[in-house]
Amino acid sequence: MEYKQSNEVKQQTKNYIRFKAEEELLKAVLHSLHDDVYPKVSAIGGKKINPDIDILQIERLPQNQFRLVGYEIKLIKFDKRSRGLSWNNFYSGLGQALLYLENGVHRACLVLGFHENVPNDELIDEFLGRLRNKKELLKNLLDTTLLFMLKFYKEDYPNFALPLIGAEDDLYSQDNEVELLSNELLQGKLLSTKS
Repeated sequence: MEYKQSNEVKQQTKNYIRFKAEEELLKAVLHSLHDDVYPKVSAIGGKKINPDIDILQIERLPQNQFRLVGYEIKLIKFDKRSRGLSWNNFYSGLGQALLYLENGVHRACLVLGFHENVPNDELIDEFLGRLRNKKELLKNLLDTTLLFMLKFYKEDYPNFALPLIGAEDDLYSQDNEVELLSNELLQGKLLSTKS
């Protein structure tokens, strides 16, 4: 009986990974992904893009199909003035991830990690609880018009936690310019730190 209780307490403890900088989180995400990945894509077909795509993944699908997935990397930091976690990087990351869809990706993902200045796991739990409460609102706003997946890092490092919002479909734009960018990405016509 005592063993079960200590095991249950252990399972309730959440040890979220802390990162010094977004670069460190980016490297961890790169090691978690399969298929072809390109960090810090700053140009497509010779044309500079803004914002850069933190990580571009080209997933291989059945029947010689491909999916372009863009990952925006953000760290959530502790804000001393409010004595809580700041939402600034969440909202800026959300906006940047959505802009990836204009650059030819089929899915945009926001990956959240936690900065080393976050003093305790309770603040992270509270932050994630507030996100879960906003899940339906975010899903209604994002999933019906644009595709978005939210992931965050926790104790199962270097693997992702399950997405809070998972995209059910890919976005294949009818815009000729966006379609051209998609084709150029698939052909490897991009500028990346990996290239």
